[in-house]
Amino acid sequence: MRQRIRVRERLPVWGLRLILGVILLTLSELVMWQNPPARQLLDWPALLILYTALAAILLDLTARFQARSPATLLLVSGVYGLVSSAIINRSAFDNLPYSLIVRGMGLQTGAGLYGLLLFVTVMRGKQVEPLPIAGAVAIGVLWGIWVHWYPLRTVANWGLVTIETATLYVLPALVIIGILLAGVAPRFRVFREKQMELLWWEAIVAGVPLFVALVLGMFQETIPFLWLLVVIAIGAFMVWALSYHRRGYEPSLLAHMTFAAPNAITYIVLAIVFLVAGTLSYNLVANADSPAGIAVYLLVLAFGFVWLPGASLLIFWRAFRAQTAPVEDEDG
Repeated sequence: MRQRIRVRERLPVWGLRLILGVILLTLSELVMWQNPPARQLLDWPALLILYTALAAILLDLTARFQARSPATLLLVSGVYGLVSSAIINRSAFDNLPYSLIVRGMGLQTGAGLYGLLLFVTVMRGKQVEPLPIAGAVAIGVLWGIWVHWYPLRTVANWGLVTIETATLYVLPALVIIGILLAGVAPRFRVFREKQMELLWWEAIVAGVPLFVALVLGMFQETIPFLWLLVVIAIGAFMVWALSYHRRGYEPSLLAHMTFAAPNAITYIVLAIVFLVAGTLSYNLVANADSPAGIAVYLLVLAFGFVWLPGASLLIFWRAFRAQTAPVEDEDG
């Protein structure tokens, strides 16, 4: 048994998981603003462990279910969104049922999707392209408006968050990601997609912290049992829908970074674009009734409502067409 647990051989893969974990922590806790000033100092190492564990699961699902299309990537990110919002920051239960849709299915799913795309974009080593820049602008605008508008809402009651305060939390996280890319990310090394899947002992390592967080949340009564069952049912449906997509061998999104060569310039450009867009959009909000804030909320709410049935129907339709397609006669 000990011979099968080869930790040293898996350290480069865990390095990638750590980088993605910090990216996800930054997006889920700071960009989507879970009121980080209320966190204690010791909370952050625990959050790092939890998000790194969840990053390992996200990479596993992406590789295992060959996720690369918008529908499959949304489903994989949806699993991330449910776990992060229900177990880690528990924002899914703040104002039910709306918080489950806006936070879990909306903001946190978006954080998982963008985090995975950003990770692959930087790790594949290519120069920055217009589409990733547009994504950084969109996430920056969302951050700037949300961090100004949502804390003023009665449901949050966190009080005004200045752009200086928001930047004070986001900027160090962005610097840490850059340091990890420079010092931890393997360079010029081949990673097969299969390597991103969790081994049996890695599944235990990733699962135990999340299970402990779940038990603590239920003990503290911050995770309602009945709504937890709803979250589990939705997550199980997502995995079931993903199983309909997996067939034969098709490369996942991670195939784009098979040859790991992180591009620091690409990351720096995207980080600067994000910060500039967020700082400028912050001024679009004047108060809790700001049209810009309400528009972002409605957009996130609509996204949380629509993407799961849309992605599921698309996958089931493709599976149906594949099963009913006429079989060609090899001799004919």
